[in-house]
Amino acid sequence: MSWDSYISSLTKSEWVDDAVILGCTAGQESVWASAPGGWLNQVTASEVQAMIASDRSGLFSNGVTVAGKKCTVLRDALNVDGQNTMDIKMKTSEKEPDPFSFTIGRSHKAIIIAKGVKDAHGGKVNPPVFDMTAYLRKMNM
Repeated sequence: MSWDSYISSLTKSEWVDDAVILGCTAGQESVWASAPGGWLNQVTASEVQAMIASDRSGLFSNGVTVAGKKCTVLRDALNVDGQNTMDIKMKTSEKEPDPFSFTIGRSHKAIIIAKGVKDAHGGKVNPPVFDMTAYLRKMNM
């Protein structure tokens, strides 16, 4: 199965700048497809494992790391049936002064991560990820 068409579908949105699809089954936490020229293809297996961990207690206080960039968790419904998304925002630094929004979606076998364009808030980045996640869950992927 080619995941590239799913990436193209995500990045067609005017609000999405970069996207990646990764495996989330134990031992398969690797990049399946990513947007050309983006940096989300650098998401690591340990970052995926932290995102999908059953213990969610530290997410709001510690945040998550995406491709080496620290992020604050704004809304966590990744393990809530019918929602299956998490909205996060990248922490700013001198090197990265723009706080990009991200949405993470979880199907049965995959994690979808989309990075918003500059000044896009999570409410604009979430719908394409939510729709794709719902579709993949329906297809038992």
